[in-house]
Amino acid sequence: MCGIAGLISNRLLDPAQIARVSRMSQSLAHRGPDGNGDFHSEYVALAMRRLSIIDVKTGWQPLYNEDRSLVLIANGEIYNYIELRDQLRTSGHTFATGSDCEVILHLYEEYGDECVHRLRGMFAFALWDGRNRRLLLVRDRMGEKPLYLWEENGSVLFASELKALLGSGLVPFDLEPEAIDLYFHYQYVPEPLTPIRGVRKLPAGHLLAVTVDPWSVEERCYWRFEDAPIDGDPAECIRAELETVSKLVVRSDVPVGIALSGGLDSSVLAVLTARRYPGVMHAFTVGYPGHPRTDEREDARALAQWLNMPFHEVKVDSGRMVRFFPELVFWQDDPIADISGYGYFAVSEAARAQNVPVILQGQGATNCSGVIRG
Repeated sequence: MCGIAGLISNRLLDPAQIARVSRMSQSLAHRGPDGNGDFHSEYVALAMRRLSIIDVKTGWQPLYNEDRSLVLIANGEIYNYIELRDQLRTSGHTFATGSDCEVILHLYEEYGDECVHRLRGMFAFALWDGRNRRLLLVRDRMGEKPLYLWEENGSVLFASELKALLGSGLVPFDLEPEAIDLYFHYQYVPEPLTPIRGVRKLPAGHLLAVTVDPWSVEERCYWRFEDAPIDGDPAECIRAELETVSKLVVRSDVPVGIALSGGLDSSVLAVLTARRYPGVMHAFTVGYPGHPRTDEREDARALAQWLNMPFHEVKVDSGRMVRFFPELVFWQDDPIADISGYGYFAVSEAARAQNVPVILQGQGATNCSGVIRG
């Protein structure tokens, strides 16, 4: 899953501010159980927690370019990193790791902010340009990876979770009435609002550039769903994209499984990725006592057997679900009234127990990364 956090200010940072970023990092430890890294200079402090998926041994963050003038922390995965890395090497770039995220640094060297248009994946990242004293914050097109912001008195604080911002000790825990009202209407808080007054989400497909001297904070949209090109027969386009995606999302240096519901989306993803995955992909599904109509375990099991996938099923226990509910709300961070939330937790827990740290899921035939490649 990974998590990032940081602070940029128009004044020299003092030890107390750097310590606050360290506390934010500690608040994100559950997102990155495999390790952590940090960086600080005169005006910026960055911290990262890592879940190791690509380049397990050497892909530690922060990542740097060749002369270390650029510093990167990132949450997520760049699916087309192999193709991008090959292109960048032909332009003379030298890579220090096999990390998928290192391509972001070299793309920025080539294209500046426009590098975002060449990235295919799910990500939230912070890139510090030391020469220009400029921090670039970017969130992926569909907003799969979260990024929260708090701005006050010539400083910007950012983190992957609301809990981390609150953990800094700088952000007051005051509820935002408008956000709470919208939550009860929509059962989630629409971006850019959050339940905390003064904290906002960087919207999907947006970037935020913060320059120290002169101080400026500029946000812009770099992609909109409405502007996505339509070219050719929809059925053929969807099939072609799914074939491409199935090749990209199974890139991993650790085991990959799939959350298989028995429905159309996850079944399509399972069939396509099973042909591409070089190892043995495990399938995980959730069921309910009494086998109600919503229980799709039999369909999921039949498909897993047809694909020769080891099959693991989890029966949701209503008593445990009720007892676990407060903790589930805590882990969700930004509140969402999703009835399937506990089911996803149970599947992720089962996958971890089988030493499968990455699972694909069929949310609209897309996928998510971290414990869920989401």
